Amino acid sequence: MDLLLHNIGYVLSAVLAVILGVVVFIRGWKRPVNILYFLNNVSVTTFIVFYLLAINTTDPFISRHYLTFTLVNLFTVCLTAHLTFVTFNKAREQFWGIISFYTAAVALLIFFLSDISRYVLLSKPILFLPSFYNPGTFYWLFTFFFLLVAGYFFSFLTRIYTKTDDRLTKARIKYFALSFGWGYGVGSLGFLPVFGIDVISPIIPSLLGLYTIPLAYGALKYDLIELGVVAKNAALYTLTTALVGIAIIAVNFANNYFTSTYSLFPFWLVPLLSGFVVVAVGIYIWHRIRDVDILKYEFINNISHKFRTPLTHIRWLAEQLRTVNDPAERDRHVEQIQYASMRLFELTNIVIDVARDDNDLYTYKLEEVHLQDILEDLLNGHQAQIVHRKQRVSLDIGDDVPAIKADKARMQFAIQILFENALIYTPDGGAIVVSLKKVDNEVIFSIKDTGIGIDQKEIPRLFVKFYRTANARHADTEGMGIGLFMSKNIIEKHHGRIWAESEGEGHGSTFSFALPIKST
Repeated sequence: MDLLLHNIGYVLSAVLAVILGVVVFIRGWKRPVNILYFLNNVSVTTFIVFYLLAINTTDPFISRHYLTFTLVNLFTVCLTAHLTFVTFNKAREQFWGIISFYTAAVALLIFFLSDISRYVLLSKPILFLPSFYNPGTFYWLFTFFFLLVAGYFFSFLTRIYTKTDDRLTKARIKYFALSFGWGYGVGSLGFLPVFGIDVISPIIPSLLGLYTIPLAYGALKYDLIELGVVAKNAALYTLTTALVGIAIIAVNFANNYFTSTYSLFPFWLVPLLSGFVVVAVGIYIWHRIRDVDILKYEFINNISHKFRTPLTHIRWLAEQLRTVNDPAERDRHVEQIQYASMRLFELTNIVIDVARDDNDLYTYKLEEVHLQDILEDLLNGHQAQIVHRKQRVSLDIGDDVPAIKADKARMQFAIQILFENALIYTPDGGAIVVSLKKVDNEVIFSIKDTGIGIDQKEIPRLFVKFYRTANARHADTEGMGIGLFMSKNIIEKHHGRIWAESEGEGHGSTFSFALPIKST
């Protein structure tokens, strides 16, 4: 049973590593970070495959032959370090270190292959494993190199974590450290018997492949590695499937352990508790599916209304043209048809832009941008509307607000969405306060209005694509529910964060975002 659980854990780890590696590679096969992630996972999978072949044979000669291929770990640790340097844009700075690692790995590979007994001797059984490593004379050299490179890139992560003030970079570092800390830490437990420590769990070392989960989650949340929408879904389904499989193994192992160790332990208790967990997870998934269905329904309603209005206008005007003889009147009808057609064209572009992959950071053109200039331009451009609706708009801009690195056009669009929303959802005679301040190492923008307000339970969904609150739909029937989503996407691409606050319906709202002054 121990050997079976051990093998299943390693197989699941290998499958998880392969699928995530392929998904990332297909998504961006030309990008160095995607290629390195893929190669790293291929290297890990290669180790797992030959390790399993080696430990499951009783022939010591064949086992040693398979263990020879585990020398791939010389390059696994180099690829991990290389991936880390590229991800955090330090590959050029670490160029000679990368060259040194790969050169040393190749030299060690040649050294061990010239006499494999330097790496491993004939395999021997240990604990529940039919065969296992029997370290050769210079096995310590392999271990030393592995720990040296691993220690170097972990110290590298520590250095940049302590030096950076960018919260997004810190979050990325945490996911990298957790991911590879798990992989190297848990994976190393399986090699303790090599050094005479005969303590090995059948489960824990086999879960080294789970190192991909924190890294994949970081990729999905913080774009550590560029993934598309389809790739993200594939990765999530892969993670879910792997976790479910591991959970089933864990429950089965726990039940067998308790029933064999404690004679009075009820055999039905663990399956019953796991059943309750499954029901709870099922209810959660059902709620998520229901939310998705609601969003789909709202999207269809919004988009059909948006397209129906100009189409109806075009149809009505085209019918009127049949009976209009006055040239001036005909020209006006044609102009109105052209306007409606352009509106349809704009709507089509919006839908295409939103459906397009949002990982387009490489298209951003960063330059020095003063947000106060954008605000003043917006205020001047909407002055007529503000005067007409008798709204009071005031700017509160700090004296020490510095310029930031940003894509000016996109940043202007994000701010314009928030500014125009405040104007639309604030009634005639209402007040709007726009502030821009420097707080620590961030520039904080906020726009506070006395408008329709937001129900507390709806705030977490405000930035979801195509979502609109009931109040918003009543106040503005022309909205599509994508403005806030696009603003959030732009702000996060600038390594910022965005949020909303409101005391409830009828009490106004405040939308804010923070951008790092030293944007990368």
